[in-house]
Amino acid sequence: MADHHDSAPATGRRGGHGSPWAAVLHDPARAEGAFLLGLAAARLGRAEAAIRWFRRAVRLQPGWPDGWAALADACRSAGRWKEAAAAFAVLLSLSPTHGAALINLALLERAAGHPRAAVRRLVRALALDPRQAGAWNNLGSALRDLGATVQAAAAWRTALVLDPRQADALGNLGGVRRDQDRFAEARVLLRRALALAPQHAALHGVLAYALSGEGRLEEAERACRRALALAPALADPLCTLGLATQRRGGADALRWFDRAAVASPGHPLARFNRGLAELENGALADGWSHYACRFAAGRAGRERRFAIPEWRGEPLAGKRLFIWREQGVGDEFLFASCYADAIRQAGQVVIECEPRLLPLFARSFPKAVVRAEQPLRGRALVETVDCDLHIPAGSLPRCLRGRLADFPPRSSWLFPDPARVLERRRQLDGIGGDLRVGIAWRSQLMTMERQWAYLPLDDWGPVLGVPGVTFVNLQYDDCEAEILRAEARFGVPIYELERLDLKNDFEGTAALIASLDLVIAPANSVAELAGALGVPVWRFGARDWTHLGSGVRPWYPSMRVFHPRAGEPLSAALGRIAAELRRAAVLARRAGAEAPGPRLPARPAHRNHPQAPSLRRH
Repeated sequence: MADHHDSAPATGRRGGHGSPWAAVLHDPARAEGAFLLGLAAARLGRAEAAIRWFRRAVRLQPGWPDGWAALADACRSAGRWKEAAAAFAVLLSLSPTHGAALINLALLERAAGHPRAAVRRLVRALALDPRQAGAWNNLGSALRDLGATVQAAAAWRTALVLDPRQADALGNLGGVRRDQDRFAEARVLLRRALALAPQHAALHGVLAYALSGEGRLEEAERACRRALALAPALADPLCTLGLATQRRGGADALRWFDRAAVASPGHPLARFNRGLAELENGALADGWSHYACRFAAGRAGRERRFAIPEWRGEPLAGKRLFIWREQGVGDEFLFASCYADAIRQAGQVVIECEPRLLPLFARSFPKAVVRAEQPLRGRALVETVDCDLHIPAGSLPRCLRGRLADFPPRSSWLFPDPARVLERRRQLDGIGGDLRVGIAWRSQLMTMERQWAYLPLDDWGPVLGVPGVTFVNLQYDDCEAEILRAEARFGVPIYELERLDLKNDFEGTAALIASLDLVIAPANSVAELAGALGVPVWRFGARDWTHLGSGVRPWYPSMRVFHPRAGEPLSAALGRIAAELRRAAVLARRAGAEAPGPRLPARPAHRNHPQAPSLRRH
C-alpha cells in the first residue's frame, strides 16, 4: 500500500486542513478519500499506487461507476489489459450506456484478438453517439480484422466526414487501398495522413510499400528511410527496403531482411522475404526453411491443420502421405515435379489438386490416389484425413530438393490424353507447315505490383513479325479485342481453337500445348504447364527465386529463360526471343519445314466444324 505522501499534492489545493476536502483526503477509509488519493498518485505517475487506491475505493463502494472508470483507466495505462477489461466490464454492468467504457473495452477486446466482440461494443457506442470520429475509425479497424474490408472502408470514410483531419482514418483507408493494389489512391491518402502526422513512422512505411507497388522505387526507398529515422526497429519498412533493393538488382537485399528479422524476431514476412532471397541466391537449405513462413506471412493460402503430423523428410516406407494444394495452378504444376519422388518413397500417396486438374493429374500419377480439393466451407478447423502424414505441396522441395543435384533430368511429369493430342495436331495441320508457336502474355492475377513482369500484346511486334511462324493463342482470359488489334497492327493471324475453354478445360489445353512446337510466355500458368508437359517453352521476365541461383529454372528441362539485363526494359528480353525465333524458323524451313513435333498433310480449317473444336483466326 502506498503511504500518505501520494496524496500530498492534492491536499494543499483545496484549502487548509480545516476544509471538507482535507477531511476526505485524510480518511482513506472513505471511498472518496481513496479515490482522490488514487487521482493524486496517477498525476504523479505512480501507476501502481493509483491502482491500489482505486481498488480500495471500489471495495468500499462497489456500485460507484466513477471508481470503476478510474480503476479501468489506471490499469490500462499500466498495461494491465485483463484487469482493465474486467473493470470496464463492471462499469458497463453499472452503467450500460457509458460510451467511453464501450469504446475502451472494444479496444482491449480487439487487442486481445476478439474483433467480433469489439465490433459489437463499438456499434453500441455509436448508436448512443454517432458523431464520434474516433469510434468510427476504431470500428473500421475491427471490421478489417474480420476481413470485412468494404464495411471497414465505409467506417473510415464516415470518420473522415466527421473529422477530415483524422490521420488514423486516412492512414487506415490508405492501407486498405494498398492491400487492394490500388497504389495511386493509397499514395494520395497516405500523404494526406502524413501531412497531419509527419512523425507517424508506420504511415511512412505503408506509403513506401504503395510507392514500391507503383514502381516508384527511389521514392519508396526515401519513404522507408524516413520511417526508419523515426523508428529504426520498424520491421515493415525494412522489408520494403529489401524488396525495393532486390527489384533494382541490388546485392544487399538480404541485409535489410536480416535487420527486419532482428527488429521483429517473430515477423513472418521478414523471414519469408529472406527465404526467397536465399533461394534466388542458391542457398537452398536456409531458403526452404524460411519459405515455410509463407502461410504466416500471408503469401500462400490458408494454412490447414490436421490430426496427423507434417512430413519433415523422415523415411516414408509403409506410410500413407497426403499432399495438399496451397497456391495457384501455376505453382501446382511446379511443385508437382516432386510428386513422383514422393510416390516412389511412400507406401501410398494421396494427392489433392485443383478440381480442374483432376483428369490430368489422375493420368499423370496413376500410382497415387488423386482427389479434388474440397471447398473451404466444408472443412473442419482440424481436419481428419485417411493418411499417416501430410505436407503442403510447396514444402515438398524442402524434403526432396535440398541441392540442385536433387533435381531429376526427367523432361516431363504431366501427360496429356494421347487421343486429344492427335486430334489437336490434325486441326493444327490445317493451317500450314510453319513452326507452330503458342503465345500468352499475362497472368490471370494481374495486380499493380505484378504488372512489371508482363508486356501487353501490343508490344509483341518483334515476335509476331517473324516469318515462317504460325501463332496460336493460349491466353486464357478475355483477350479477343487485343488479338484483333494486334492482327490489324502487325498483319499476322493469331489462331484460336474454337469451343476450347483455355481457363477451365486443362485436358484440352494440355493437348493443344503438347501439339505445338514451342510456347512463348511470361511467368504464368501457361509457361508452367508447357514445362511440366516437356514442351519447349521460352519464358521471359526478371530472374526470381525459382531459378535457385542458377541460369535456368532447374524444375523444367524443356524451358529456356530470357531475362532483361541490368538497366534494360522487359521488352529487350522479348527482342532477344524474336531473334532466336527467327533462327529457329529458318532452321525449320531448311529441314524441309519439319520443325520439332509431328506434322500431318494440310487441310482447311472450318470455323464451325460439327464434330470437334476447330481452329479459327479473328
